Amino acid sequence: MNKENIFKLVAILVPIIALTFDFFIGVAVLVIICGLLYFTKNLPKKGLALAIVIFFVFAELYFLYFQPAVYIAKSQGTILDDNWYQALTWLKENTPECTVVATYWDPGHFITGVARRAVVFDGASQGELFSRKANYTEEGVKVEQHDSNINHIVLYSGGNKTTARIQDISTTLLTANETLAIEILKEYRKPGCDSMYYIASSDLIGKSTWWSYFATWNPVDKRGTPYVYSTASLGNARPDVQQNAIIYTYPLSQQESFVVYVTNSTVIAFLQQQGTAQPLKMRHFIYFDASGTGRLYTQDDAVVDGTLWIEPGNGAVLFIAPELEDSMFTRMFLYNGNGLQNFQLVNNWGGEVKLFKVNFS
Repeated sequence: MNKENIFKLVAILVPIIALTFDFFIGVAVLVIICGLLYFTKNLPKKGLALAIVIFFVFAELYFLYFQPAVYIAKSQGTILDDNWYQALTWLKENTPECTVVATYWDPGHFITGVARRAVVFDGASQGELFSRKANYTEEGVKVEQHDSNINHIVLYSGGNKTTARIQDISTTLLTANETLAIEILKEYRKPGCDSMYYIASSDLIGKSTWWSYFATWNPVDKRGTPYVYSTASLGNARPDVQQNAIIYTYPLSQQESFVVYVTNSTVIAFLQQQGTAQPLKMRHFIYFDASGTGRLYTQDDAVVDGTLWIEPGNGAVLFIAPELEDSMFTRMFLYNGNGLQNFQLVNNWGGEVKLFKVNFS
């Protein structure tokens, strides 16, 4: 490398390195180095122009893309938190290698990477179909209709049965029919191995829009019906001195709020809508007393269907749409599998990740 190229390299690299500390420091270093080299005739005009152009191109890329990305990465912390890491480590250490883990696609790569266990699908296979041998004489597409407006689409062709992985798992989340969930899941077992686990996690509350949409998707109008869990944090708690009660208000929007009226002997849950004279009673609600014991209340004269889950301590509420009240996900995540015959709660990490063993017997 000749002398002129060495000076060009110095004029380009040194200011760029200085730029990573501060933009103005980088500019100052650029001016000083390029000025000295130019006036000492060690850097011609073309070399000077090249150094300036490269510096500002790098500066634009650095401040518009690289630096914000680094800031976001540092401020977000680890994506896989302790609850997930402990759950996946438990799977790795306590299940056979042939185990298949069923849940929605989002944590799929974490499960295979940390737990070293197979999954039904992940981010790379969420759009994939699943084909297996089937004893079915008819050929063609069959739409199996189930509860909660589920449309389970199956293609029978050439002795094979083909379904969409995302619709299979979405159906197991939405259906209230445990037998249907088992029938779908058993086909994803590895040959000669019955070991399967199911993860119900808190993030699936917010993602119910999507898994309920795919479970109800139909080939006629090519759309599904999203069902959602609505969350609301406590807005205020004020005493009603005359009734010796506390009124908890949870704003859902500017026009609607959930209201929970608590006395020593009674609890009543309402939906308050702007412009409505009387609050509307909720059909079902679950309230936890001071000991942490939850109780399901039913108001026969209610007009709002669905269930209002009032968190222990009354800090927030979760509204469960009627179509989701008895879903497998609700029963697993909110009720810890109570009443389910084939899904056994194995462990619960921080109330965020709940792991169930699937029993096919």
